[in-house]
Amino acid sequence: MKELLRNTIKKIHPVGDEALDAFLELWQEFEAKRKQIITEADKTERYLYFVIEGSQKAYFLHDGKEYIVAFSYPYAFTCIPEAFLTQKPSKYYWECLNDSKFLRISSDSFFNFIKTNKEFETLLLKKLLGTINGLVNRYHRLIALSMEERFLDLMNNSPQLLTFIPQKEIANYLKIDPTNFSKLINKVKI
Repeated sequence: MKELLRNTIKKIHPVGDEALDAFLELWQEFEAKRKQIITEADKTERYLYFVIEGSQKAYFLHDGKEYIVAFSYPYAFTCIPEAFLTQKPSKYYWECLNDSKFLRISSDSFFNFIKTNKEFETLLLKKLLGTINGLVNRYHRLIALSMEERFLDLMNNSPQLLTFIPQKEIANYLKIDPTNFSKLINKVKI
């Protein structure tokens, strides 16, 4: 599992083998079951995760209704980023959509390691910039695109989501009624 993490890190930013080996030693295996909530709203995010198997959703509740803001799946870093980076309580829940396997590192270990290994600051900066870019693009799609355009954008950029994320969850993420989402799937050739 750690070899997957090593390869992912090297694709993001080159780091020395000695520092990378020391960093990988800080990661521990973790498993969670389907529907298990990993991070709860109003709790501090104590870990950064690397997904090995499974898929997860991040969401918030408002007036008893769930609003999905993100999905995570192999081989990505994940957590509730603002709660992890600030060590303040999360506004979101992060839940497994199916049985999942991860590597995880505690926030203390992560930040202490970065303080003494400056090349990992660049790695973190690159991931943060990617996250910010993704958020800005998501806001744009939600505000500026029609329901069908949001669906087509997802099919063009992330069609693999249909293979491991339930359609009702994708519909929620795209802010499309599940019935309309089903019609779009039947209408559009994938």
